[in-house]
Amino acid sequence: MRILIAESDREYASQLKAMIKACCDADVEVDHVTDGESALSRLHASYFDLCFLDYNLGASAAGIQVLKAIHTSSTLTAFIFLTSHASKEAAFEALMLGAMDYLIKERFTSFELAKCIAFSMYLKRREVGLQKEALRDSLTGLGNRGLFDAQLEQAAKRADRDNEKLGLLVIDVDGFKGINDKYGHKIGDKLLQQISERIVHETRSSDVIARIGGDEFAAILIKPNSANHIYTVGKKIEKALSDTPYNIDGTIIKAGASVGSAVLPDDGVDLDHLFSMADESMYKNKKTRRLSIRASRDYMDRVLR
Repeated sequence: MRILIAESDREYASQLKAMIKACCDADVEVDHVTDGESALSRLHASYFDLCFLDYNLGASAAGIQVLKAIHTSSTLTAFIFLTSHASKEAAFEALMLGAMDYLIKERFTSFELAKCIAFSMYLKRREVGLQKEALRDSLTGLGNRGLFDAQLEQAAKRADRDNEKLGLLVIDVDGFKGINDKYGHKIGDKLLQQISERIVHETRSSDVIARIGGDEFAAILIKPNSANHIYTVGKKIEKALSDTPYNIDGTIIKAGASVGSAVLPDDGVDLDHLFSMADESMYKNKKTRRLSIRASRDYMDRVLR
């Protein structure tokens, strides 16, 4: 377990470190910083299970300012607030900003410290678990639209920083409403599950796949070899979803899908525009597929006459 102590009083930090090591059964690595700016730097650069945060860290970045800056809801670190006096206002503000618990200095025993650590870790893990559930599609287990948008934004920032391309695929199941109407929602749900499995199979583990709508999926292709590679992956997914029928509880269903692609930065750096480009590409493919299927049917009709 890795713990960070952000405490301006070096002597007190040393005492707290000794208490932590004495009351924790597991191996513990405890680091110490004396000011808020250093605390922010360490928290951004490294992972800590727990951070003890002193209220008085200096005017430039006091404990409250660190909590405001760190976005506690999106970090895996559990925060315990330290105060020198029993200020209900300070403690309440810290809890409202995401601290899991608080301790009043010089007034807690080793048992209370151990209980506070265990309680804070439990609350943080439960919070993270609930967040994961909220960001997952319950039917397919893939990420939902909210998670996908956040991951796309992060991936775009990394690609821009590293001067790399990024691929976006939008995947729409053809005729899904008709399948639902004919076979029922239970079969339709199982079809979506099988479709999601095929999409995952055709992409790399580093890529990001999500269900962003009823019968819509999307993929972020991380570090593609080229713009042509993004297009090729889209065609592979389209083929995988369309060529082989689906066996759902003994019912054989033929389903197709249309895939559209967009490339960052070739198609722009604005993410809303990138989605629009991928959508436009997908609808063009859908129209082409419909025309191709209609032409094939017309040809067969003429042959069979």
